[in-house]
Amino acid sequence: MDSEDAMAKVKEVSEGVRETARTVRQSLEQGQAPGQALGFLRDVVREAPLPSLLVAFTLGCLVARR
Repeated sequence: MDSEDAMAKVKEVSEGVRETARTVRQSLEQGQAPGQALGFLRDVVREAPLPSLLVAFTLGCLVARR
């Protein structure tokens, strides 16, 4: 197998993975009612991922110390 065949296979597989992820994401979004806590949390994390990570880490530390 030469490098062109390998690159074609990698592109084909990555497109399949992207399409699967897109389908799963759409199915999950359609199954959730708007305004729920998970929907709100998902939106906040998408808009500000680093501050959300800091809050999650801090809460994890507080829970672990108890």
